[in-house]
Amino acid sequence: MGVISAATSAQPWFVDVQVGDQIPTREFGPLTILETVRWAGFQENWARLHFDRDYVREHSGLRTFIASGAYRQALLLRVVTDWIGTRGWLRKVNVRQTSPTYEGDLMRFSGRIVEKSESPADPWLVCELQGENQDGQQIMTGRCTVTLPTRAAEPKG
Repeated sequence: MGVISAATSAQPWFVDVQVGDQIPTREFGPLTILETVRWAGFQENWARLHFDRDYVREHSGLRTFIASGAYRQALLLRVVTDWIGTRGWLRKVNVRQTSPTYEGDLMRFSGRIVEKSESPADPWLVCELQGENQDGQQIMTGRCTVTLPTRAAEPKG
């Protein structure tokens, strides 16, 4: 069971992937206040939980601020969309946040193909997704359905 195309590799094709193949792992971080403030602003989420160290220590009992779930989900989906390439299609996604990501943490996202259509006429795949921090603690799980292009759709040179 090999690792399949990374974001910088060629477009993956439906015929070339199999159940059990791994989506290339990507790592992001360490989480900084700059990222959390940008995402808080982008989302208009002014919850101090995402940028105020002293406040969260005093009122939430956390050691420092945490990343927003939407930010972490965006990174996870970036891994998927980079892998499926410009001709792939993210059809469906479900994500579950399981543990917070704190200031200074790394986020490592990966996945694997768990189902594959039997018909190239409907070239879908189901992938299980995983997010972990630098200590191997699970921070997210997910599942998505993607479509990859078929060789018949390959442009003629």
